[in-house]
Amino acid sequence: MQLHPTTAEEVSEMSNVDTARSAHEAFSRGDLAALKEAYAPDAVWYSSEEVAPGGEVHGRDAIIEMMSRLPDHWSTVNVEPSTYIDGGDYVVVLGTVRFGNDKGSAESPFVNVLKFDADGKAARGEIHYDTAKFAKLQA
Repeated sequence: MQLHPTTAEEVSEMSNVDTARSAHEAFSRGDLAALKEAYAPDAVWYSSEEVAPGGEVHGRDAIIEMMSRLPDHWSTVNVEPSTYIDGGDYVVVLGTVRFGNDKGSAESPFVNVLKFDADGKAARGEIHYDTAKFAKLQA
Protein backbone atom coordinates (compact mmCIF):
# COMPACT_ATOMS: atom_id res chain seq x y z
CA MET A 1 0.00 0.00 0.00
CA GLN A 2 1.31 3.44 -0.96
CA LEU A 3 0.58 5.94 1.79
CA HIS A 4 2.13 8.92 0.04
CA PRO A 5 2.12 8.29 -3.71
CA THR A 6 4.44 10.40 -5.77
CA THR A 7 3.61 9.48 -9.37
CA ALA A 8 0.44 9.49 -11.45
CA GLU A 9 0.68 5.70 -11.76
CA GLU A 10 0.79 5.27 -7.99
CA VAL A 11 -2.12 7.68 -7.54
CA SER A 12 -4.26 5.66 -9.96
CA GLU A 13 -3.61 2.53 -7.90
CA MET A 14 -4.97 4.07 -4.71
CA SER A 15 -8.20 2.63 -3.35
CA ASN A 16 -11.17 4.91 -2.82
CA VAL A 17 -10.58 4.66 0.94
CA ASP A 18 -6.95 5.72 0.44
CA THR A 19 -8.12 8.69 -1.63
CA ALA A 20 -10.69 9.66 1.02
CA ARG A 21 -8.05 9.41 3.75
CA SER A 22 -5.57 11.48 1.71
CA ALA A 23 -8.25 14.11 1.08
CA HIS A 24 -9.01 14.42 4.79
CA GLU A 25 -5.30 14.64 5.59
CA ALA A 26 -4.86 17.38 2.97
CA PHE A 27 -7.84 19.30 4.37
CA SER A 28 -6.42 19.05 7.90
CA ARG A 29 -3.08 20.45 6.69
CA GLY A 30 -4.83 23.24 4.81
CA ASP A 31 -3.37 21.88 1.56
CA LEU A 32 -6.20 22.78 -0.81
CA ALA A 33 -4.09 21.97 -3.90
CA ALA A 34 -3.69 18.37 -2.72
CA LEU A 35 -7.35 18.24 -1.72
CA LYS A 36 -8.36 19.39 -5.20
CA GLU A 37 -6.64 16.34 -6.72
CA ALA A 38 -9.10 14.02 -4.93
CA TYR A 39 -12.10 15.47 -6.81
CA ALA A 40 -13.32 14.94 -10.36
CA PRO A 41 -13.49 18.16 -12.42
CA ASP A 42 -17.33 18.03 -12.41
CA ALA A 43 -17.67 16.96 -8.77
CA VAL A 44 -20.55 18.12 -6.59
CA TRP A 45 -20.22 18.96 -2.87
CA TYR A 46 -23.09 19.35 -0.42
CA SER A 47 -23.10 20.78 3.08
CA SER A 48 -25.96 22.43 4.92
CA GLU A 49 -26.80 25.99 3.93
CA GLU A 50 -27.44 26.68 7.63
CA VAL A 51 -23.70 26.93 8.26
CA ALA A 52 -21.53 29.23 6.14
CA PRO A 53 -19.99 28.59 3.78
CA GLY A 54 -22.42 25.88 2.76
CA GLY A 55 -24.88 24.69 0.19
CA GLU A 56 -24.51 22.63 -2.96
CA VAL A 57 -21.43 23.50 -5.01
CA HIS A 58 -20.72 22.28 -8.55
CA GLY A 59 -17.23 21.76 -9.95
CA ARG A 60 -13.90 20.93 -8.33
CA ASP A 61 -12.66 24.54 -8.54
CA ALA A 62 -15.84 25.86 -6.90
CA ILE A 63 -15.55 23.24 -4.14
CA ILE A 64 -12.00 24.32 -3.34
CA GLU A 65 -12.99 28.00 -3.50
CA MET A 66 -15.83 27.35 -1.02
CA MET A 67 -13.48 25.50 1.34
CA SER A 68 -10.96 28.35 1.06
CA ARG A 69 -13.64 30.63 2.57
CA LEU A 70 -13.92 28.64 5.82
CA PRO A 71 -11.47 30.99 7.61
CA ASP A 72 -13.76 33.91 6.73
CA HIS A 73 -16.34 32.37 9.07
CA TRP A 74 -14.33 30.26 11.52
CA SER A 75 -11.11 30.88 13.41
CA THR A 76 -10.72 27.15 14.03
CA VAL A 77 -11.81 24.24 11.88
CA ASN A 78 -10.95 20.73 12.98
CA VAL A 79 -12.23 17.64 11.19
CA GLU A 80 -11.10 14.38 12.80
CA PRO A 81 -12.04 11.23 10.87
CA SER A 82 -12.12 8.10 13.01
CA THR A 83 -13.59 5.44 10.70
CA TYR A 84 -13.50 4.82 6.94
CA ILE A 85 -16.11 2.39 5.59
CA ASP A 86 -15.39 0.93 2.15
CA GLY A 87 -18.55 0.57 0.10
CA GLY A 88 -16.88 0.17 -3.28
CA ASP A 89 -17.83 3.29 -5.25
CA TYR A 90 -18.90 4.88 -1.95
CA VAL A 91 -16.75 5.63 1.08
CA VAL A 92 -18.43 6.64 4.33
CA VAL A 93 -16.29 8.53 6.82
CA LEU A 94 -17.27 8.94 10.47
CA GLY A 95 -15.64 11.33 12.87
CA THR A 96 -15.86 14.54 14.85
CA VAL A 97 -16.00 18.11 13.56
CA ARG A 98 -15.14 21.18 15.66
CA PHE A 99 -15.55 24.78 14.54
CA GLY A 100 -14.89 27.92 16.55
CA ASN A 101 -15.13 31.68 16.18
CA ASP A 102 -15.29 34.72 18.45
CA LYS A 103 -18.74 33.60 19.71
CA GLY A 104 -17.49 30.21 20.92
CA SER A 105 -17.00 26.72 19.60
CA ALA A 106 -19.05 23.64 18.87
CA GLU A 107 -18.41 19.96 18.32
CA SER A 108 -20.47 17.27 16.61
CA PRO A 109 -20.14 13.80 15.18
CA PHE A 110 -20.11 13.88 11.36
CA VAL A 111 -20.80 11.56 8.47
CA ASN A 112 -19.02 12.30 5.19
CA VAL A 113 -20.28 10.32 2.17
CA LEU A 114 -18.06 10.27 -0.91
CA LYS A 115 -19.08 8.72 -4.25
CA PHE A 116 -16.18 7.87 -6.54
CA ASP A 117 -16.09 7.69 -10.32
CA ALA A 118 -14.34 5.05 -12.45
CA ASP A 119 -11.12 7.11 -12.33
CA GLY A 120 -10.99 6.97 -8.53
CA LYS A 121 -11.91 10.63 -8.10
CA ALA A 122 -14.65 11.87 -5.78
CA ALA A 123 -17.62 12.72 -8.00
CA ARG A 124 -19.87 13.71 -5.10
CA GLY A 125 -19.19 14.56 -1.49
CA GLU A 126 -21.51 15.47 1.30
CA ILE A 127 -21.10 16.08 5.00
CA HIS A 128 -23.80 15.78 7.66
CA TYR A 129 -23.50 16.93 11.27
CA ASP A 130 -25.50 18.77 13.94
CA THR A 131 -25.69 22.07 12.07
CA ALA A 132 -27.90 23.72 14.71
CA LYS A 133 -24.94 23.86 17.12
CA PHE A 134 -22.79 25.63 14.56
CA ALA A 135 -25.49 27.92 13.15
CA LYS A 136 -25.94 29.44 16.63
CA LEU A 137 -22.34 30.64 16.45
CA GLN A 138 -23.05 32.46 13.20
CA ALA A 139 -26.28 34.16 14.29
